[in-house]
Amino acid sequence: MHYQTAWQWARDGKMPVPVTKTATGRYLVLEQPSERDGRTVAYCRVSSADQKADLERQAGRVVTAATGMGLT
Repeated sequence: MHYQTAWQWARDGKMPVPVTKTATGRYLVLEQPSERDGRTVAYCRVSSADQKADLERQAGRVVTAATGMGLT
């Protein structure tokens, strides 16, 4: 999403997550408690088929990090 779209949504009250406007005029997205009952989806990619080994390493790091955070 383009930053201007996010700004317009926040300004117009259409943001799908809670936001608040600070005294300086910035919008802050408020953290919501996440439910841990669902599944987590991660996206990994490389630029070309030559980098398949890099993709495997990247996916391994993502799985390790997600598991460390208690995500399924």
